[in-house]
Amino acid sequence: MYNPKNIPKPSLESAVELKPLQLNNIRIGKKHTVLTPEQLEKIKG
Repeated sequence: MYNPKNIPKPSLESAVELKPLQLNNIRIGKKHTVLTPEQLEKIKG
């Protein structure tokens, strides 16, 4: 049987959990959004 890898949660001090509606605002076109450091800084405001 397949066992998923245990990936530890990263300890990021400046990370903010985004809600689904906030993620939808970041979408570019019809494809999935690739978050860049610049986009994260803009969101952080």
